[in-house]
Parts: sequence; structure tokens; C-alpha cells
Amino acid sequence: MRGSLITSEEAFLTSLDPAVEMLRRHAEEEHTIRLISHNDADGVAAGGILSQLVRRLGTNFKTTCEKRVDEKMVIAVAAEKPSIVIFSDMGSGYLDMFKEHLTESDIIVLDHHLPIKVDAPNIVHINPLLHGIDGAREISGAGVSYLFAKAMDKNNIDLSPLGIVGALADQQDKGEKKSLLGLNKLIEADAKKADLLETNVDLIFYGYETRPIARACAYTTTPFIPGLSGREDRCIAFLKEAGIDLKREGRWRALRDLSEEEKRSLFSALTKHMVYEGCDADAVHDLVGTIYTLKGEEAWTPMRDGREYASLLNACARMGRPSLGLCICLGDRNEALKEAEKTLNEYRRKIGEYLDWVREESRIEEMEEIYALRAHSDIDERIVGVVASILLSTGILKKKKPIIAWARAEEGLIKVSARATEPMAKMGLDLGEVMMKAAEVFEGRGGGHNIAAGAFLPEEDEKGFMELVDRLVGEQFRD
Repeated sequence: MRGSLITSEEAFLTSLDPAVEMLRRHAEEEHTIRLISHNDADGVAAGGILSQLVRRLGTNFKTTCEKRVDEKMVIAVAAEKPSIVIFSDMGSGYLDMFKEHLTESDIIVLDHHLPIKVDAPNIVHINPLLHGIDGAREISGAGVSYLFAKAMDKNNIDLSPLGIVGALADQQDKGEKKSLLGLNKLIEADAKKADLLETNVDLIFYGYETRPIARACAYTTTPFIPGLSGREDRCIAFLKEAGIDLKREGRWRALRDLSEEEKRSLFSALTKHMVYEGCDADAVHDLVGTIYTLKGEEAWTPMRDGREYASLLNACARMGRPSLGLCICLGDRNEALKEAEKTLNEYRRKIGEYLDWVREESRIEEMEEIYALRAHSDIDERIVGVVASILLSTGILKKKKPIIAWARAEEGLIKVSARATEPMAKMGLDLGEVMMKAAEVFEGRGGGHNIAAGAFLPEEDEKGFMELVDRLVGEQFRD
């Protein structure tokens, strides 16, 4: 088994060679490189890696982060007449569109989502799934982009922390004690070799070594702690009641300053609190795991902790400001960082409001095989997937069913976000396949991973779509 895994990884790494050759040729001819990345946190990290790579090649480039691939966007890119376009963390499900509209450009697709099969002489398609590697757990979009950058030049090993951030943003810490797996371990080893990363196991509050404990608790949203996440005043009261000293010798204490006994008391208090709030008792165990400390980042900043960095990029993306995240990935630690921190605070506040809205009334409908959340315009389409993930991870939904949430997007479309758990995937559930099949029936597009997927389709087809998804999920569970 181990031998076949090594073969798959080697085959994937070798598959990067044609893409390296293609980019190098365009860089030598001093062509402007067009970079297009997904506008989630993983995509922003991937876009940051590729922007750094191309900048180091000494050629001009243009980077944008896009919400989705559609015909309108692809035609607009074709109108720019780029010599080469690189898609990162998106594109594998849209190769047919690229083949039709981007005939005059060379194309590199660096993705880890469910692919379709299309052959075209101008397209180099890089995807770990084509080599039997799990794109939902073993490598992120940023990870694929990092390995591509390293294949171009081994000195790009200093970009490995962004590969780690992308994996954490995509919640690929599925190993023992919330550690990374597969090719992500290779990236982790690179970061440690470059002395840019250290790891240890502890409570994974955001800002483990950089934030006062109450703020770290309030800033923790994965897992979401009902009544505490986003509410620093309540966290202060909660910690005092748990017997935790917030200050010592006039200095605010961070989580790293607590004794083992204090950490045990805190863990016990959190368990009781989450059960009281209606969460599954096991949800609190998601608060213990591997800490990824980025040693190249300044202490007491949001980029020092890998998950906090991922959270910052995620907030920028979800609040419609991915360019802020890109600036941070490119090294801006001044104005862009200040703006990003404000954006992160606003993002946390919004999530809290949306979760209150969901829980105030019976907003979630239980269907035969799924939970359905019809958010209409009450939840921002960029954040509806985050809300679905939180509802699933906290154990508030008592039956072992995936949740399918949708919110209105532009141009009469809805954005659908589907979320499931690892045990559901082991039972045969593949939401990426479900979204792809169901969306096609209603002239939409869908795809993703087995436990996290999405789709766009016309709003008038929502009822039929949800009924079809319910049926397809049931068929997968029964197979």
C-alpha cells in the first residue's frame, strides 16, 4: 500500500513538468502572465503563491480572484487576449469552457476539485485526483500551486507556509490530533526544513500565542462556540467563572501562558458550556489539535498562527475583499493588514448574526436524507457555506444527514453550499458528485469535494433541485 502511495505522489509531481515548461517559455518571451484564482481563502493563498512566483520570474502579471467560473467570465478573459492563463484552485470542472473560448491562449489549470475529461493541445491540467490522491484531505489548491512553484525553482521553498495556510483554510487537518495528511506533510516538511514552521499539540484557540485569552476565545470560529465566538465580553465573564486569571503581573495572558491545570479547567468548562448550548459533547474535542506556528511571521500578529492567517484570508474573501488577502500574501504588513483585521472583525460579527437568525426560529427543514437551509437574501451567498459548516460541526443538527444551504446570488441565480462529515463520506456520500449531477439537470454547474461542495443554478429551479439532491444522497447512502 505504501509503495502505491509513493508512486501516486511521484506521478503527480512529475505531472507538473509540462506546466513548468509552458510557464518558463512564456516568461522567457516576456509575456504578461494572467493569473485567475478562486476567491476563497485557499484560492487567495494559491493566488499569492503564483503571484510571488511570477514576480520572481521577472515578468509582468495580472492576478484576480473570482467567485466562480462561468461563460461570461471566460469570454471576458479571452477578450484580454492573454498569451497564457493560469487558473488556480478552480477550473477542473470547466475545461470544456476553456477549450471553447480560450483557443488563442495557453492554459494551465492547477486544481484539486472534481475534474471533467477534456483534451486540448493548449491546456495543461494538473490535478491530484487524476493520480488517485485525495484533493479534499491530502492537498489544497494552495498546496498544488506551491508544489508547482517549487518545481519551477527550489528556492521557492520559502512559499511553503502559504501552502500550509491553504490546507488549514480548506480544513484539511483531518489527521490524528488535527494534523495534515498526504502531500500536505511534504509541504509541512519543507516549511520546517526552511525553519519557517513549528508544530505542537494544544487547545487551538485563534491566536494561541498572540492574543489575550478572552479575545482568542471570542475569535475562535472553527469550531464555533455558541454564545462565545465573536463576543469578547461574554468570554471575559466565562473565563472568570472558570477561574482563569486573565492578567498576571499587569500583562494580558495568552493561551500559551496557562498551566496544564488551568487548561484542563478551561476544557471542562467549555464542554459544559457547549452541551448546554445544544452542541454535541464531542464537538469540544475539535478545540484540541496541532498548532501550526509560522516562525517567519512577527509574534502578536494574526499571521503567526496558521489557522489565524487562514481565518484572515477567509474573512477578506467572504467579505468581497480578496485583493486585501492577496496583498498580505505578497508581503504587505502595513495598511492592508490593518484593513484585513477590521474586515475580520466585521466578518465574525456577521457570522454571529447569521447564526442567531438561523437559531431564532425553525429555519432548517429536515427532509428525508438532508437538512435544508433556505437563506434567500437573509444570509450573504459568500458566507452561507460557512454557516452551514458551523451548524454541522457543532452537533446542533442531531441526525447524521448532510446540510444543503442556499442563498440568492446575482442575475437570478442561487449559490448552493453542501456540507457533510467524514463518517458520512465513509458511508459512500460524495457531495461533489451530487452537486455536479443535480446542477446539470437544471442548467447549472456544480462540483467540489465529497464533504464540501457547491453549485450555482437559476432560483426558480430551487425546489426541484433540492428534491433531486435529497434523492441522490439517499441513493448514495443505500449503494
